[in-house]
Amino acid sequence: MLLAVGCATNLPRPDADDATPEGRDASAILAGCLEAHGGNLKDSVKEVRISITGEWGSLIKKIQPLVTDAGYRIESEERYWIQEDRSLVEWTGPEGIKRIAWGRPEIEVWYNGVVSEDPDVLASSALTAEAFTLFHLGPSYLAWHGGKPVRLADEEIEGRRYHRLYFVLEPGFGFSPRDEVVAYIDAENNRLFRVWITLEGFETTRGASVDVTYLDYRQVSGFLMPSKFVERVRAPLSLNAHSWEATEIELKERD
Repeated sequence: MLLAVGCATNLPRPDADDATPEGRDASAILAGCLEAHGGNLKDSVKEVRISITGEWGSLIKKIQPLVTDAGYRIESEERYWIQEDRSLVEWTGPEGIKRIAWGRPEIEVWYNGVVSEDPDVLASSALTAEAFTLFHLGPSYLAWHGGKPVRLADEEIEGRRYHRLYFVLEPGFGFSPRDEVVAYIDAENNRLFRVWITLEGFETTRGASVDVTYLDYRQVSGFLMPSKFVERVRAPLSLNAHSWEATEIELKERD
């Protein structure tokens, strides 16, 4: 993956002087996005299982060695228990296996079967575990955790128009009490195109923001599930960070 370093861009936020865009309000746009994705996962799904493989950019590994943890975080087997709002992720890489059991506010982390009690490991792992829940579960996650969205002005990207919804998450990702998300939703097909998030849950990422763009989707048991992703750091500098794709996706219905 090529690294592109450039000027940082601030996360879009509501401004009291901004005019409210015409048409549907933020809640209606989110509802339309959920419908386009097959509905809210929590209504009918017990468990989501995802297998992924990916690649980290060389610069982000140097800037954020513990967050990327690239010796372990290359491929993963992930389980999300939707009703219980918890996950278990097993990462593998050249240095072995990293397991993360996350269910706010509790986290357990093992490296090659040995439990870690390092507070930085726990905080960074909680941050990534929660952020990946958003990345992989998309609009359903925002419906559960995003509070009441605020509509921002639409934005045109490469000739397509996107509605933008601003969310405040309290609590935020990992151990953060608060984070922000801007969701980009395709105005034509109502699919989630991008999420742009803050990362206040770990000391070395505070003040930073990243976005993840959904490059492809897959139909799984009636739901539209994201299957190809690219992540960019947007602040305090701009660079490509991580690309990954889902090799398997399985949904288990509620009893």
